Amino acid sequence: MNASMNPDESATVLIIDDTPENRLLLSSQLAMEGYHILQANNGQTGIEMTKEHDPDVVLLDVMMPGMDGFEVCQRLKGDSSTHLTPVIMVTALRDVQRRIEGIEAGADEFLSRPHDRQELLVRVRTFIQLKRARIRLEEERNRLQLLFDISRAISTQLDIESMMAEIIAQTQAAVGATKGNVMLLDETGVVNHKFRIRAGAKVEISDTATNEVMTRGLGGWLIKHNRSDIIDDINSDDRWITLPDDVNETGSAIGIPLSSPKRIVGVLILNHPKVGYFNKEHLALLETMGATVTAAIENAHFFTEIREEQRKLGAILAQSSDAIFTTDEEQHVSLFNQAAERLFELRAEQIVNQSIREISQLSEIVPLFDGSTNQLAPREVKLRNNKTLYATVTPIRDVGYTAVMQDVTEFKRMEEERLAHERREKQAVKETFSRYMGPRLVEHVLQHQPELMSRRERRRAVVMFLDLRNWTGGMISKVEPDEAIDQLNEFFTEMMEIALDNDGTVFELTGDELLVGFNAPLDQPDAPQMALKTALEMQYQFNRLRKAWYGRAGTELGLGIGIDYGDVVMGNVGTETRLSFRMVGEAMNTAHRLVEIAEDGQIVVSARFHQALEENQAPQLSEIVFEKTGPVKLKGIAAQILFSTQVRRTPLGS
Repeated sequence: MNASMNPDESATVLIIDDTPENRLLLSSQLAMEGYHILQANNGQTGIEMTKEHDPDVVLLDVMMPGMDGFEVCQRLKGDSSTHLTPVIMVTALRDVQRRIEGIEAGADEFLSRPHDRQELLVRVRTFIQLKRARIRLEEERNRLQLLFDISRAISTQLDIESMMAEIIAQTQAAVGATKGNVMLLDETGVVNHKFRIRAGAKVEISDTATNEVMTRGLGGWLIKHNRSDIIDDINSDDRWITLPDDVNETGSAIGIPLSSPKRIVGVLILNHPKVGYFNKEHLALLETMGATVTAAIENAHFFTEIREEQRKLGAILAQSSDAIFTTDEEQHVSLFNQAAERLFELRAEQIVNQSIREISQLSEIVPLFDGSTNQLAPREVKLRNNKTLYATVTPIRDVGYTAVMQDVTEFKRMEEERLAHERREKQAVKETFSRYMGPRLVEHVLQHQPELMSRRERRRAVVMFLDLRNWTGGMISKVEPDEAIDQLNEFFTEMMEIALDNDGTVFELTGDELLVGFNAPLDQPDAPQMALKTALEMQYQFNRLRKAWYGRAGTELGLGIGIDYGDVVMGNVGTETRLSFRMVGEAMNTAHRLVEIAEDGQIVVSARFHQALEENQAPQLSEIVFEKTGPVKLKGIAAQILFSTQVRRTPLGS
């Protein structure tokens, strides 16, 4: 992974999949990149873990027993506590209708199985960033909502005491505090109003405050330093002054100064009985509403403060690289930032107060407003100028709508090129695998072990050689070249088809010889039985072939088969310009020596292979008879006990 792509090590990924192998593959790849991994083996557990741990992203399998991925996704997106969590559905399904079903269930993205590791990492990283962006937007929306509620309280209350009672009650509820105090100062810095509220009680109002609190206590500290702060434990901080009616008080506190450009007009202090309860988000929220409350206190500067907040918001939006515009509840444009002007080729002053339905350049965005009764996940929008956007329209109750759009045209182009390249590579890999394996094994490898051909490993395998008898030494010189090649091609075609149908792997076709492996390169617990079954089918099929060749060209050919069972080493062997996937090892040498001594119709096997058949109770042992011979001296190999069986041949010409 590139240094620029390193994830936040605190990021958590939840994998919901009923297949342990799938969970292991995903978790190992993500854990190597520093992510914290959680796993669930069914949908219900996954939903419960999402609620409990609030992961940054969920990788969700589609096909699961009981509750499938679509239902899990729908429940997560329908729950207010989990709807912000991105869901990437991991599936081998290619059916468009099933993908549409996933989109309707609320899926943020799809990852096709077998997946590309880099694609997995990019998608996970992207949606972790997306969730955090959503959370920031949600927090910002909450802050705006609090500001709105407080502003409404200000606008509906003319009496300072009634207004401040409403403000402190809403502020206390917004952060979950159990007690709140607001001390207002006159122009000389003396407390002239104190508002105190406790959970479940009415606001208490007085015109004085304890002197110690406003000098060496937290109130005095806020005024002196003119900045906010949190006390995690009031019993271990000298700034907290315990009053006579609160001698047993414990927990944490948070405070902000209420400052105008000219002076500090008061302080706001909130309490909670839990130590360490307040955090930076609480502080940011209170600081956000602090200016509005201050403006309310200094009623004379109310409209000035509002205009200043609008100016700051405009400056922030002007610097944003994303296109942002807002509307009122009737969808009339109220704000249109510079990025939106560039994207839609419009001037803000020309469209402010116009309905978005009357602005032709925004016609593709209108459907998002029609469906935005709740906050929606980003949707892809194609503009008439061929630009592609990720757009989110968020309703703000009693205010209007905010639309945020990101131009992803270039990203989509690069993604399409990458996917096209991936498809070409996958096809190339499939064509390579097809040279060695049957369709079932090819699909298994592509889904579960696409890196198979690049591995180098030692494993215990069944090695089987089959070789034509009387071909190179006799018959090749007696028939025409066309007939000779036709016979060879027919021989290899028939034998390979039998091998592949029995899940064998064809490693070599050399001259008039064929090499087949079992339990190589994939695990096959029944490898010895499958190898013997393959050898018998080959001998039976060859008997039919030799009769046809004899009738056509008078050729008298035979087939011998040798099989051993032992350790081999596998990997790509050759040079940079010519590589092939091969097996090497003692079992290769022994099997080749066995095929050299096998006569027509014979299957000669080693003692190790015969023992494996007996241990696995191969059903063929009840149908055929193996004759034990030896010890037999083989060229370059120590003498061995061998077993052979003879397949009956139909006389040629009969």
